[in-house]
Amino acid sequence: MPKFRETPVTFTREEARVIRHAMGRSMARVDCPCCGSVLSISDPIDRGGSVGASYEVSCVPCHRFAVITEVPKIHKSEDEP
Repeated sequence: MPKFRETPVTFTREEARVIRHAMGRSMARVDCPCCGSVLSISDPIDRGGSVGASYEVSCVPCHRFAVITEVPKIHKSEDEP
């Protein structure tokens, strides 16, 4: 039996919520809520109409995956220029 899973485990709803919120702060670096590794985020996938884009998000070390939708617009913090 192989030591790795062929099918990734999905992030929980709460983990996906944390990821979505982090993506709204900065797409440059979003950490995995499980292990702290940097997540791999796909380019936006246009779903057409007013639905907006989706993103495929994965964590290689955790072997977790999610499709994130309805990402809030990126807001600069008050400390950033």
